[in-house]
Amino acid sequence: MGRIRIASRLVLIIVGAIVLVQVLMAGVFIAEYRRSAGQFSETPLLAQIAALTQALERVPAADRDLVLRAVSNARFSAEIHPQPPTDFDRSALLLSDREQRLRALIGPPDSRLVALSLVTNSERGTQKVTRLRDLVGARVRAIVGLTDGSVLEVEAGGEMTLRVLGIPAGLLASIFGFVVALIAIIAVRRETRPLSELTAAVSRFGADIEPQPVAERGAPDLRSLTRAVNAMQVRIADLVRNRTIVLGAISHDLRTYVTRLRLRLELLPDSEQRRKAETDLDDMQALMDDALAFARASFAGAPPEPIDLAAIVRRECETLRAQGRNVSFSGDTGPLQVRGTAAGLARVVANLVNNAAAYGGGAEVALNAGPQNVTLWVEDRGPGIPASERERVFEPFYRLEASRNREKGGAGLGLTIVRQIVESLGGKVAIEDRPGGGTGVSVTLPRFVTD
Repeated sequence: MGRIRIASRLVLIIVGAIVLVQVLMAGVFIAEYRRSAGQFSETPLLAQIAALTQALERVPAADRDLVLRAVSNARFSAEIHPQPPTDFDRSALLLSDREQRLRALIGPPDSRLVALSLVTNSERGTQKVTRLRDLVGARVRAIVGLTDGSVLEVEAGGEMTLRVLGIPAGLLASIFGFVVALIAIIAVRRETRPLSELTAAVSRFGADIEPQPVAERGAPDLRSLTRAVNAMQVRIADLVRNRTIVLGAISHDLRTYVTRLRLRLELLPDSEQRRKAETDLDDMQALMDDALAFARASFAGAPPEPIDLAAIVRRECETLRAQGRNVSFSGDTGPLQVRGTAAGLARVVANLVNNAAAYGGGAEVALNAGPQNVTLWVEDRGPGIPASERERVFEPFYRLEASRNREKGGAGLGLTIVRQIVESLGGKVAIEDRPGGGTGVSVTLPRFVTD
């Protein structure tokens, strides 16, 4: 049950408990039925009415009232009328087989009046049963003609009614239990729905860093949790937004100073120190660009749209080849549309291909399109990345090289930016060993499919 949500777990617990109880009840019922099979071949109520009819026909008319009083109780009442009641309404379709059985139990003559019907309880006016809910508390009404022309009227309820209908009381209890369980499941689902909505909102917020307000509803503790999560989203989004603004401002101001330093260096005579200073300025500029890209990647920018990933990969590979880099491109050439932003996807491709070309001796780029996903492969022939380091290289400013020299280790933000952008688009990044030596980085993105 590790991957089953809380609402489903509660439902399974309720259903499992009810099913277990029903199985046990069914086992007891079957065992009792087998034990008592053959002891009572007839329905007790029909047998009682038949015996009462036979007794009334055998005793003197003056003693019939005594017999009726002897058998009558709260659940079984019997009266004799000179003729059939005028309000009697047969339910032959439902009880016709019971009528035939009752006639056979009573005996001749075959022309004897025998009729059964179902009536509502006294609280509903003792009317004919016409709806399913009328069966609650319903009673069996029997009219039996006696040999002297009078009519015996019997009304019986409770378990006797259920036996005449052929419905075990345990079955009705089971049905009632399932109805109660269904109501409980609906109530559980209603109470846990806010948790599901909260989970979905937090997941979307983690990808977009944009507040995902959730309606406050449910139990008081759930409302408090929802309110706290909504406030937390706003605070985190404000912090990330402010960080991006600050980094952007710093980057802008630093570019001004870097430009001034470049102008001053141009006035200096050519020397080894001047060339080192220019290299330092280039490193500073690249570091600022990476830091700003990292900040922007962690905060939602333009809304995603269908982008041809193949066109971006092809363009980046052509640019690097024009610069004399060892870059090859194979596989599907597109168009392969994924949902994202052109700037973000271009940054992903550029970081991966540049890393492979700069530190792996060359980049072998391939695109593979599946029914649901598009996979970008970037492989190199470099020294590879140890398995123990493959997760850490995605951490900000972490480098396999201890030196901050960009020609060896870089600033340590390239793969961090790649992962942030890819995961914000619902994809994933993985690092593997390349067959024959080197490193292979795969980026899998959901494919955009038009309806």
